[in-house]
Amino acid sequence: MTRSRRTLLRAGMAALTLAASAAHATSFIGLQQDAGPIVTVTAGPGSASFFGTFGQFEQVSVTAFGQPTTVLPTLLQGSGSVANNGGAANAGMLTMYITSTGYTAPLGSLQFTSGFATVDLTQGWTETSRTFLDPGNGIFTLAMQLGSATFTTVNSEVDTVIANTGAGPYSVTTVYTFAASSFGTATSSSGVNAAIAAVPEPESYALMLVGFGLMCLVTRRRTHEPV
Repeated sequence: MTRSRRTLLRAGMAALTLAASAAHATSFIGLQQDAGPIVTVTAGPGSASFFGTFGQFEQVSVTAFGQPTTVLPTLLQGSGSVANNGGAANAGMLTMYITSTGYTAPLGSLQFTSGFATVDLTQGWTETSRTFLDPGNGIFTLAMQLGSATFTTVNSEVDTVIANTGAGPYSVTTVYTFAASSFGTATSSSGVNAAIAAVPEPESYALMLVGFGLMCLVTRRRTHEPV
């Protein structure tokens, strides 16, 4: 067998191993009004989505995509959209939790890249996005922060950090917090990539943010559909 064929065979076997390892990932979505309890509203193998009302918000839309729905190096992609167009003018604070559990690859000391984007944010509102790694594989646990961004207007940001997953399995969580001080709407999106201590090229960051922006637009359109 030639060297090139052996290399291709090893790459194929590695890809199959990673796919098999990620096949058991489960995505969870939780919602929290102000300082109340976190309520798990849905869960599913690989991906999950929720569309409905919660707390003081009459329209809430959340999507979560973990492996094997996503392809490595992407571990988790999510988006969230809220609308407060009736009821109390000050709807308070809504926090969305998106967790994907059961990752057994990749493992070890990795470079995590978190991308955040907001495409719709009513003036006076604030949206904060955060990402976390939990080597203990917990649900909605905020063990090791990977990145964070706070927006008061439409914008985007990319954070990178080195963190250790441990022996696995581990979980990844994204948290969106919307502070709604008036009637209005907001839509945000994010993603978490993991790679073995290699710095992505600037083009990779650009493509990552474009993808998040498209996801935001899809979620925003769904939220504004008549109920």
